Amino acid sequence: MKIDKEKLAAIVALPDEELWRMIREVAASHGFKLPENAPAHTEMEKIRNAVSHGASPNITEALRVINDYRRGKK
Repeated sequence: MKIDKEKLAAIVALPDEELWRMIREVAASHGFKLPENAPAHTEMEKIRNAVSHGASPNITEALRVINDYRRGKK
């Protein structure tokens, strides 16, 4: 699957609450429930960095941050 880097850049530039809403919608469409409130800004930045730096997005790292938040780890 080819990722459109311009669209990804636009998505990660969204404010924390909007980005988290999008993440929750994608998760829900795949049967996962995430907390309604967005993680702390520092955690959101970790997600942004994981998917927007380097040659290809590090989805595994982004999911690790999301799962840690979901499980109450910080």
